[in-house]
Amino acid sequence: MRVALLGCGAIGSSVAEALARGEVPGAVLCAVFDQVAERAERVSRLFAPAVPVARSIEELLGSGAELVVEAASQQAVQQYGERILRAGCDLLVLSVGALLEPPGQELPAEAVRLGRRLYIPSGGIAGIDGVRAAAFRGEIETVVLTTRKPPHALSPETLVQHLQLKPEQIQQPTQVYEGSAREAVRHFPANINIAATLSLAGIGPERTLVRIIADPTLSVNVHEIYVRGTFGELTLVVRNIPHPENPRTSLLAVLSVLEMLRQICSPGIHLGT
Repeated sequence: MRVALLGCGAIGSSVAEALARGEVPGAVLCAVFDQVAERAERVSRLFAPAVPVARSIEELLGSGAELVVEAASQQAVQQYGERILRAGCDLLVLSVGALLEPPGQELPAEAVRLGRRLYIPSGGIAGIDGVRAAAFRGEIETVVLTTRKPPHALSPETLVQHLQLKPEQIQQPTQVYEGSAREAVRHFPANINIAATLSLAGIGPERTLVRIIADPTLSVNVHEIYVRGTFGELTLVVRNIPHPENPRTSLLAVLSVLEMLRQICSPGIHLGT
């Protein structure tokens, strides 16, 4: 499987490092692209010989890639998603919030029309397979995601805009958001893509309730998921070690990408897909 990487920040670099170590048999990185050329070049040099650095999305798509891994931003998905699919590539999306707003909202239908696949890893949460199973026959009534993060792991611009507070001014656990998953990913585009993933697996972005709490007593990111329906109840708590290079995301998010790549590239048993 020829894989191209769109975005060479903390998550993209970690995925590339794992591929360079051969941790995903059958996956070959064929090109990398980042708006910051130095980041792409740094990732390129992890490999011997170095992986080609694309200078544009057109160069990336001309690399012969079969799958593009997006680890850039919601804006990148909206800007490049349709072009990637039309180039004959499948797309693995990490900035899932982009799929809740136009033009990204049209990508699932476009993928169906073109016979392409959109892959969404579970990211920093768990239980997505169970939520999907419960939603199969409309068995879900309620979905609530409560996320607790240290203040510095949340967007400082959003905190200032909505609360007139800088992260260092938050001295006790403070709820900084409550509302739909759709609005959550608008206000915290780099922090709460898991809300979009959960909403797509369950009852949609309008009915999925999200609470975000800035908690200065925490050193980890905590996600609590509650689902109720005619199937019963599901409660999950995930305590994530933050990514060492980017506290806004978690190490588990990287691992979820690698596991999805492994399943895409490998024959044999596929669990929870």
